Amino acid sequence: MERCLYPSRRRVGLLVFGCFLLIILTATSARNRRSGGAMLTFLCVIGVIMSSVSLVPGAAWLKLDSQGFTVRYWFKDNTYRWIEIKEFKLITHRWMGFIPVHRSVGFTFSESYPKRNVVSRMVGAIASFDRNLPDNYGMKAQALLVLLESCRRQAVGVDANRYQVPWPAIEPE
Repeated sequence: MERCLYPSRRRVGLLVFGCFLLIILTATSARNRRSGGAMLTFLCVIGVIMSSVSLVPGAAWLKLDSQGFTVRYWFKDNTYRWIEIKEFKLITHRWMGFIPVHRSVGFTFSESYPKRNVVSRMVGAIASFDRNLPDNYGMKAQALLVLLESCRRQAVGVDANRYQVPWPAIEPE
């Protein structure tokens, strides 16, 4: 059971295209030097470079196997074992507190995870999750959550009937 997921090139491409449009609009609409157009253009160029890094082959992926999963982002790997994960959660990023803009998947560590210090425990308690996956890897966040949670339950051997499912159950027709 090994599966490798890659980031959606369409989403990154749209982000890069939007930054380029913002750069062009800023450069053409700046009437004087004091309007801040140069700083906004500089920030957009930095955003384009940072977003384009994930388009490089091998820069970002999510690999699932029977022992756990590995997240690779910006050529840096983080490996987590299934027994170290307590649960996966759907995280909704909202604009102005109530308009949902983006959904992603986060997870909380179990008590057996060895690398949790006091500060990370406090932050995890406030945010209600310990880590956030950097991308949805071409899937909807809900579908990725179901995939990760089912892989975790299968590897750990958790009986799905004993625990509450974090997503709505689908009734067979």
